[in-house]
Amino acid sequence: MWLLLSLALGGAHALQPPGQFHGGEPVARHGERWFALTADADGARLTRTRLQVKTVVDELLDGEGQATGQAVSSAGSGDDLVTYLRGSGLHEGPVTQAARAEAVADGGLPAYTLRFGDRDYRIGTRCEAEPATANAYRCSIDFIDGERRQTLVAMSGQRDATATDSGLMLGSEASPHLIFAGDLDRDGRLDLIFDTTDHYNVSRPTLFLSGAAAEGELVRMVAEYHSVGC
Repeated sequence: MWLLLSLALGGAHALQPPGQFHGGEPVARHGERWFALTADADGARLTRTRLQVKTVVDELLDGEGQATGQAVSSAGSGDDLVTYLRGSGLHEGPVTQAARAEAVADGGLPAYTLRFGDRDYRIGTRCEAEPATANAYRCSIDFIDGERRQTLVAMSGQRDATATDSGLMLGSEASPHLIFAGDLDRDGRLDLIFDTTDHYNVSRPTLFLSGAAAEGELVRMVAEYHSVGC
């Protein structure tokens, strides 16, 4: 079970995962119109849908006879549902999805290669040792387009003294990872949904749009959804 909080930066965009939450946590309200992002081997698309937010039993918090949880879903949703989105620049229809491969990285650090149109992108992790602290590092996960590089998230790192390889752990045993890569705002450039978590018990899917990028940026963070495990 997850405690879920939502932050829509600037108020223009929001991201709402499907699933069951504690009462009052979903940013979505019953009957609201959102876009469902779906993706499978045949492609990706945004489809306008009406969300269902229903009262359910919260198995962690509710006592006998209580039902304070909330479940977020939509009619016809299936295993290909990625998340729900809303905000300026998003429109119903097919979404061009990047071809991606997860690269082999030292110690399992996030590393991806992305092919979008005729361009190759990468997501990679780099870490530099903290000179004054043993086994401590400063790390960043970067989005890379040729010679251009932008940090998606920065966090601490540490070398696991008990590990048999030379790998690093990010944050507090975190597992940041790519959720989706494609042209969500249809400007011909690559957008990302990336989980920027820095803790093993936290999920933070974050929406980065190229259409919102300022000068010198590849993408800009416009919304994130913060989940803390219970």
